[in-house]
Order: sequence, then structure tokens, then C-alpha cells
Amino acid sequence: MQIMSFRVTPVARVLAINYAVLGLTYLSTLLLTGAKGMIPPLGIVAPLVFFNLNLHLALPTHFLNGVLSPVAAALCYTVTGWSTGAAAVLAFNFAAQQLGGIEASVVVKASRPAGGSMHLPS
Repeated sequence: MQIMSFRVTPVARVLAINYAVLGLTYLSTLLLTGAKGMIPPLGIVAPLVFFNLNLHLALPTHFLNGVLSPVAAALCYTVTGWSTGAAAVLAFNFAAQQLGGIEASVVVKASRPAGGSMHLPS
């Protein structure tokens, strides 16, 4: 079996969720370490290539800013994760079409019926 392509949306969604969690972790770490500012990215982040806009923002000093900053950081990271995932899948799909795909093997697990018990044929 060969993998010829991936669907863009599911992969981009998974990366968006991962980046959102990392964005919240990043901001929490900055607040705990006493950093003077934060730089959430907005765009595509890939190894050796950065097509993004770094937003240089001061850390929150007011309660309302403290509530909105994690939301803004998570949103920036979510958009960046989605666009990075989409770009990676599009690049993979293009390369796989040109090169004939990637050789892969699949392991199929037997699933249980909705009733709960599984009967194996004798």
C-alpha cells in the first residue's frame, strides 16, 4: 500500500489544537518567569522556513488584559498551527504525486459489535 495524499482539514485541525495548547503553555510560562513581553507568531512556521508575522506584545498588567492575552495568544497559535498543518499537507500531497507516494503497511484491528461481545469464527 502507498500513501498518496492526506486530507488537509483533519491534519490542520490536529496541529491547530496542538499549537493552541502550546500557546497557552507559552503564555503561562512567560507570566511565571516574569518576562517583559511575548511574541506570538501568526503565519506558517516550518523547519528552516518562517513565513510569519511575529507580534511583539507587552505582558498584561491589568486584570482584563491578563484574561484577554491568553485568549489572543491561543488564537494566534491556533491560526498558525492550522496554516502550518495545511501547508505541510499540501506540500506532502504535491511531493507524493510527483514521486509516487510513500510505501506503508496498515494494521487492522478487529472491532467489537455494538452489543459488546465479540464472537470469533471457529
